[in-house]
Amino acid sequence: MEEVELVEHDADPADPVDHVERARGAVRERARAVLHWLSGHRVLAAATVGAVVVAVAVPAALSARSERARTAALTELPGVLAPLASAPQVAWTAPPTQGSYALTAPDHAWVRDGVLVMWEQTGDATSSLRALDARTGDEAWTAPLSSVPDLGDPEDRITEDPTTCVAPASGDGGGVVVCLVADSWALTGAEDDTEPELVEAATVRLRGFDAATGETVLDLPVERHVSFAPVGTDLVLVSPPEPGDGPARLVRLDPATRSERWSVDVARPSAGAGAVYPSVRLLEDEIGVRWLGTTALFTADGEAAGELDSDNVWELRGNRVTLEGGGATGGQLRDLDTGRVLVVDGHPTWLATDDLTVPDVLVLESVDRLTGRHLSTGQRAWQVDWPTESTQNLVVVDGMLARQADDGLTVIDLATGDQLWRRSVSAAGNSMVTDGRRLLVIESVVGTGLVVAAYDARDGRRVWEAPLRVAVQDLAVVDNRLFAVGVDGVVSFGAD
Repeated sequence: MEEVELVEHDADPADPVDHVERARGAVRERARAVLHWLSGHRVLAAATVGAVVVAVAVPAALSARSERARTAALTELPGVLAPLASAPQVAWTAPPTQGSYALTAPDHAWVRDGVLVMWEQTGDATSSLRALDARTGDEAWTAPLSSVPDLGDPEDRITEDPTTCVAPASGDGGGVVVCLVADSWALTGAEDDTEPELVEAATVRLRGFDAATGETVLDLPVERHVSFAPVGTDLVLVSPPEPGDGPARLVRLDPATRSERWSVDVARPSAGAGAVYPSVRLLEDEIGVRWLGTTALFTADGEAAGELDSDNVWELRGNRVTLEGGGATGGQLRDLDTGRVLVVDGHPTWLATDDLTVPDVLVLESVDRLTGRHLSTGQRAWQVDWPTESTQNLVVVDGMLARQADDGLTVIDLATGDQLWRRSVSAAGNSMVTDGRRLLVIESVVGTGLVVAAYDARDGRRVWEAPLRVAVQDLAVVDNRLFAVGVDGVVSFGAD
């Protein structure tokens, strides 16, 4: 064993070295050096700091601006919810009626001036308007629209009901709901005993109702085959010509005051093949009058804007196309603006919601699969084995295609077809809606019961759930507000 030599040390063992203080001193010395350098290079230092701030702030500002623009664009789509950061509260419930499912039908319900107005169809050409206070669910007003009189055995007749309702945007004068209704009916006998008799409207009129009060603000006799559509706060109507080769008449009308904004003649198309009576519809920001094989285009101010060589015009993912030949199993899609022709082996599928992202990719379905096709090239972008019979809803949001099926939720990239995520859910309803960031479905949760569950559209995370007080089967979006409807009534959701 070696001897240990003890060496005397000058430092006091009771006063050890403070390493923390030494580190702090080094930091202070470095900071003083940096400040000394900055004081001698003020211009360069300011430029450096400015560059760092710009590098961080500009992308953040652009991202925030882009997100605000996207949110604003989504709120223009009535089928997209206003953004929901957290679970909404149930604002009210209302007892069910025979026509409550009007909430889930396209263009059958609107929120105007704080009132939820529903166009309810409850029987053989029997329909009415029913209005509820959008804040409380209390009954506001009702208005009968049409009902077929006793014209023989209902089981031995066919009824052609012309009733149609629209709700232009609310203006300074308040919201208005306008309906075309039958004023009188006629019974047309069949040519032989094997065919049913026809009950059809003999005369029709336009009736407009103040959305807040139900007061009649418009009552106007019109031609039997008139067609109309909302444009901003107004209506555009096209009336068929008198017998002969005369023009149709297109009018823009303020429904609250009945004053004409403008009117133009629409020349009778020379082709002569196609729809016998002219009809009007909006094609993006233009007014289209479809008639006898062509579609005449007009601006919102009534100026002629060109013509499409078909009266069978579809707006498909922001593209104006016509389907030619083939029927349900396929045929040709022709882009009416570019003339491109796409041979398809399916038919365009119905999308519950479409925010029009990746508009060049068309979604086509057949019995056992779904296909994405590039309209510009005709090339197949992707194909997935999603049987139609098990697909309940399809939603396009933020460049993604979401599928609700009887076995769960699946989301793919709309441009490539790559699967982003999939989740099995205990679905208790057959509808799916979105606020542009999340997918909402009805689920059954053990111990809680029915809930509205929200999933992040990007990664499938379950973000929140909102318990339901009554049994419902369907979700509905009416003017960016969330509702649910079922056998036990109507549910309205309010702010979180």
